[in-house]
Amino acid sequence: MDVKIPSSQATKPSMSWLSLLQLVFSALAASFLLGAAAIIALTDFTQGFLQGSIGADRTQTFMIAASLTFAGLFILPSAWYSWKRIAYSGAQATPRPEPRHFGLILTAVLLVLVVGALVLGERVSRDEQVSWFLLPPLNILASGLPALWLAYIGTRELIPGVPSRRWGVFASGLLLGPVVILLIELIVLLGLGILVILWVMLDPDLSSQLNSLLFRLQHTGADSQVFLDTLLPFLLNPGILLLVFAFVSLIVPMVEEALKPVGVWFLARQKLTPAQGFGYGVLSGLGFGLFENLGNTTTGGEAWVLLASTRISTLLLHGLTAGLVGWALASAWLNRNYLRLVTTYILAVLLHGLWNGMAVLSIFSTLQGETGLSIPTILVQVGDISAIVIVTLGAFNLVFFIGFSNMLRRNLNRDAAPTGGPLLEAGVDTEPAATNNDAPALSPAEGKPDSQPGEDAIS
Repeated sequence: MDVKIPSSQATKPSMSWLSLLQLVFSALAASFLLGAAAIIALTDFTQGFLQGSIGADRTQTFMIAASLTFAGLFILPSAWYSWKRIAYSGAQATPRPEPRHFGLILTAVLLVLVVGALVLGERVSRDEQVSWFLLPPLNILASGLPALWLAYIGTRELIPGVPSRRWGVFASGLLLGPVVILLIELIVLLGLGILVILWVMLDPDLSSQLNSLLFRLQHTGADSQVFLDTLLPFLLNPGILLLVFAFVSLIVPMVEEALKPVGVWFLARQKLTPAQGFGYGVLSGLGFGLFENLGNTTTGGEAWVLLASTRISTLLLHGLTAGLVGWALASAWLNRNYLRLVTTYILAVLLHGLWNGMAVLSIFSTLQGETGLSIPTILVQVGDISAIVIVTLGAFNLVFFIGFSNMLRRNLNRDAAPTGGPLLEAGVDTEPAATNNDAPALSPAEGKPDSQPGEDAIS
């Protein structure tokens, strides 16, 4: 977009300290991620040069470095646009309409690129001589392009065209959300570990089994198969199994669904509409899901293509549930609709918990063939059908995601048609202006009207 400076503006608006905080946070986060990626890559190159050979784990090392680089580059726009908001605080953004058939073209191009990356990656992953430098960019394509498409579908016409706010919300979900969620989950896991220890101490038989297990694990060496055969009988204890399943299918979804839309929480005082809450929630959830996917697909190997393709559905799940919670949060803040918030949060936890539960149970369908142990029949049977449930749930999430976002768009265009329909389609916010006093600390958004002088412009 072109930047226009109103000639009638006598004084330059004061700099927003919130924009400054966003700039500092984004710049530091991007610098940390890019610096860590450079250190990892240089360390591997140095070791390879000194040893005179390529290590077997070079593929994983460079996939980690590439993922950190990609995440750092995706945080840089938040710093850039927050700087523009400070440097050009008197500029006014001019809306630019979406090109004709842009959505269809984007969908077709991304579909071809993602499928091509998966197909090529499946072949590349088998050859260690080339996988270390070809698989990392293919992994980024397979992980990042679906996030771009989902962001387009989930935010189109729903949120105002304010780049600093959009990128700030996404950056908070990409880095801040995972860090906070991981800390809380570690604390909960530590608490569960203490409960397990107390339980074991009160049960002499279980205590004896645990001591025997620890002794055998110390003598298993580096053989992962022996380690698994030794540990699995203890994990299949009904009490331990229940704790693991409760943590993965209940506690983790409860924590993540409350905190994944961290970018929406930062906008609590911005008088968001429910449609905007959904759009910003989608951005925050996709940031979290992208970070998680980049971390979980860095192992490489021949199983990469299966893992990368299934993680696309997980990315969709995170975007959908965070969008729903963001929609419900905005409804509660704007209309005091707290019943919607409670029911939507429960729905998001159920969707996430069912997904996690089926993923855990699917593992049991393969353990019996990989180990010499006898797995309970009920676990094997449930594990066999869990893959079908996951595929069905993924299809449901996709239809729900597209249908819900389309419904919000239709409602917006219908309600705004008499006075401001074209403006909404162009991406201009027509909600009442918010003041700087309404903006939260460390928020990606600033408390200014979204379509008046003082907005950052897209150049």
